[in-house]
Amino acid sequence: MPVFESTENLYRCIGGFFELMSNHPRTRKLLQTTELTVRFVFTDLEASITLVARSGEQSVHCGDCHELPDVQLSMSGDVAHRFWMGEVNVMSAIITRQIVAEGPLDKIMELKPLIKAAMEIYPRHFEAYDSPVSS
Repeated sequence: MPVFESTENLYRCIGGFFELMSNHPRTRKLLQTTELTVRFVFTDLEASITLVARSGEQSVHCGDCHELPDVQLSMSGDVAHRFWMGEVNVMSAIITRQIVAEGPLDKIMELKPLIKAAMEIYPRHFEAYDSPVSS
């Protein structure tokens, strides 16, 4: 059974996590210095979440978003969950196409500090997540 039972559950959990990143001291600081639009496409639920960080401001868009992404990362909801839990070897996932990264390499590499900081807060966020998900 998938981690997220529906698109709405994924949006509430991962979309809520991205909103939390905008308010968490460490990730907020990194987002404020980032000039990047990143779209996460979830292949199993036909869903997407776009994180826009521009001019010190951040916004999160679940579903359709008119912003063109600098970077797009495509994966299943389960891979996304395991990724944010720190359980995915990113290079291996890219090689096996569990994660498909699109965009200039320098922009993708710009995400590394933000992703590392975010992985530290996702497990607690997921633990507190109150929507029905499978174990």
